[in-house]
Amino acid sequence: MRRHNVLSIAITVLFFFAFSICADAGSKQRPSKSPQALYKEILLHLDEIEQHNPKAQISVFKTRDALNKLYSHISGDLTDPFHADGNLAVPDMEKGADMYGRAAGLRDSALKKELFNLVNNHVSVGYQRAQDLVFSDIDNRGGFVECVYTGRKLKTNGEPDATNMNIEHTWPQSKGAVGIAKCDLHHLFPADSKANGIRGNNPFGIVNGASWEQGGSKTDGDVFEVRKQQRGDTARGMFYFSIRYNKDISDAEEATLRRWHKEDPVDELEKKRNDRVQNFQNNRNPFVDKPELVDQISDF
Repeated sequence: MRRHNVLSIAITVLFFFAFSICADAGSKQRPSKSPQALYKEILLHLDEIEQHNPKAQISVFKTRDALNKLYSHISGDLTDPFHADGNLAVPDMEKGADMYGRAAGLRDSALKKELFNLVNNHVSVGYQRAQDLVFSDIDNRGGFVECVYTGRKLKTNGEPDATNMNIEHTWPQSKGAVGIAKCDLHHLFPADSKANGIRGNNPFGIVNGASWEQGGSKTDGDVFEVRKQQRGDTARGMFYFSIRYNKDISDAEEATLRRWHKEDPVDELEKKRNDRVQNFQNNRNPFVDKPELVDQISDF
């Protein structure tokens, strides 16, 4: 099938999505397929188009951006996007709002379920857009981007050559960071390309005899130890990913991450990063907002 035909189908579905929401909201009837389900289905199709048709990226980006703008105002509860009165639910994501009120007093599986409901319906920006955002906005401070592993700084206003710096998937792609998880900004960070390659998909842990070391990060080939300035951010990114995508963290790695979470508490830069990510994908990392929640979950 030709690229323009595939994109025409995507745009047609997007139009149907908009029409079905407006029609059902007006008549106070629920669609046979929820807006969330339609949204995720279209995103998967767009990701597939982008992967197999690189030359169509610009059209895919425009389609995805239009879809995200359309959907962002209705990203409410996972199980029921409509209030009892039939109106679309709009989540209260304003700063200072008690987003976590329903999580008060919960522990373990009950807390994990509640947090999942809070973070699940984020707006996927797509992988290319995610890379652009990391280097141009989210992790760009005064025109410089810093590698989370080595501390090396690069002067840039956009995505650099991938052989220089690229995107680190804190939760490796080979271990489940695929689909919309691949471009979830809460676990994506800028990294020196060599350091990123050396980490590979190794789990995080404490290194005793390093085979490589730079800027405070090191590896022995089996586990990767993150420099002190990044340890807490990495841990909270992993905890978020575990909750958001229902992925288990091994006991050994979890013990290390819990230790790093304590050693490197949330700071203002991490809070601001959380705000910036919310601006683009409309969800937050609960463990940045409420670090104490980590201790209320005994097993990630």
